[in-house]
This record gives sequence, C-alpha cells and structure tokens, in this order.
Amino acid sequence: MSGSATSKNSTIVRSKNRSLEATRAGLRWLSPHAPSLAAMWAERLFLTARRHERPFWEKTALAGARRARVDVEGGWLPAWTWRPAGAPRARLFDTPKTVLLVHGWEGRGSQLAAFVPPLLAEGLRVVTFDAPGHGDAPLPRASVVDHAHAVAAVAKQLGPIHAVIGHSVGGAAALLATRFGLEAERFALIAPPRTPAKFVQTFSKVLRLDDGVRDAMVARVEQRYGLRIADLDALHDATKLYAPLLVVHDKDDTVVTPATGRALADAAPFGMYLETSGLGHNAILRAPEVLGAVTRFVAAGSAPSFAETLDGELFLRDTRW
Repeated sequence: MSGSATSKNSTIVRSKNRSLEATRAGLRWLSPHAPSLAAMWAERLFLTARRHERPFWEKTALAGARRARVDVEGGWLPAWTWRPAGAPRARLFDTPKTVLLVHGWEGRGSQLAAFVPPLLAEGLRVVTFDAPGHGDAPLPRASVVDHAHAVAAVAKQLGPIHAVIGHSVGGAAALLATRFGLEAERFALIAPPRTPAKFVQTFSKVLRLDDGVRDAMVARVEQRYGLRIADLDALHDATKLYAPLLVVHDKDDTVVTPATGRALADAAPFGMYLETSGLGHNAILRAPEVLGAVTRFVAAGSAPSFAETLDGELFLRDTRW
C-alpha cells in the first residue's frame, strides 16, 4: 500500500473515532438531563445505515441490467433486472422464472451480482434492489422491518418470485417478508442472523448507552413498527416456511455466528444447511463453490417437487423420520 493511501486511511479512521467519541459524549450528557431526547437521537442512529460506494465490478454488473423504480410506502426504491435472453437455456421458458437477490445491512443489491451470470445461464430472470436507507435508495430510514416490506413490495411489482437469495440481514428480511405477502418457491439464505436483539446489544455497547436510554430507544422502535423486538426472531418464520430452504454459512464468520444459520435450517420443515470454511461474512458471496451450490438449489425446481428429488428424499429420510 502506498504512503498516500495509508495516510488517507489513517485520516478516515481518526475522523470516525472522533465522530464516535463526540456522539458518545453528547448522549452521555443528554441521558440525565434530557433522557427522551437522548432516546430519540439513539433511535435515529439505530435506524441509520452507513452507505458505501459501489466498487467498479458492481457498477459494471449493473450496467448490463435494466433499471426500474419500485413504489414503497413513503417513496420509491431503485431496482435492476437481468433477463436471460442470451443464455443457452433461456428459450426453454416462455416467461423466465424470477430470482430475487436481497442484500444485507449497509450493503447494496449489486453486492450479490456474482450470482447473476450462473442464474442467467439457467434461464432465470434476476432482480435486485437497494433497500430503504441503503445504496441509491432515497429513503433514509433502515431496519429489518423496512427491509422486509421492501422485499414484499419488489416481489409484488416485479414478480412472481421463484426463489429468493438473501445475504445477512437480507436473509432475515426475506423470512420476515413472508408475513407481508412474499411468496417464493425456494429460499437460499447466506449468513442470516436470527434477531435484531443482538444488534441492539452491540449498538448500545458501542455507544455506551445507559439502560434507561437503551430501553426507551427500544420502546420507540417497537412503537414505530408495531412489533416487539422479540417478535422479529427469524426462527418463528423459519418454522412456518414450507418451501425448501438452503442456509449457507461460513464457520469463520465473525459477524453472524454459524450456529444461527444452522438453527434456522434445523427449524424449517424443509431446511438444509451447508457450511463453508475460510470465507467469512462477505467473501462468501463470490466464492465459486457457494455460487454453484446456491444456483443448483435455486434451479432445481419448485417446492412441491422437493420431496421427489434425490436431495429431498435423502434429506427427509435422514432428518425427519
């Protein structure tokens, strides 16, 4: 790394540290003097995701897609569609089945663009989008609930959806979206978390919130969405998912523990679990073995035929009987 790049990175780190310390100091002062204002500020921070610039390869991938706007409550979201017109198997489908790619927290739809070529090769149409508060989406607020409503809205306007591939919070949002009308024949979740409760704990620890401000912040969030944090446990949705579910998780993931992904796969009536190694939380999205396994799973067929496939027969025999 060049000296100028090192200097620039060091400047960015120092700037972030100063910003964090200033936020902590402000909340620390407000907590005893104006606790309701401290809770309001904490809620705003909790519902704000950092936006990161797309790398060149993501911009290149989006250049080959058709851009659209999807209407959601309070505004719109950018979405992109790839069609399999040039794929060898595209002619097998009069209307290509659609696969929806759902990014995670502080991500972008284009982060999952490595899945596009193999899915197009299977004759599948591919759709992705930027969730509220992420990427190019003009809406500022971000949460797993907003994410889930966005998934349902995109599916309604650009579907029907054959399969959903969701990464991290995008996986939890895909499961939650089934409460809001999402229907899909298959779900592939990569490194999915279970509940935002852990995020609340980490967020509170980083900002050093006292218990009163933390509880008031949570109460504000729950009132905003009409849901308790406890109601957002993805395990509840997994138990009710009667479409085939594949969960892929890396044993070296330090962001979301692999035990979380395994628990979701075990809870689903037709859940399967695939564990990788050495990929972590993000590199897993571009690993050839993951792209291949997820593409094969997605292209295998619809939910009613799962038990008739070899994978389904072996899975059901070994774990359900």
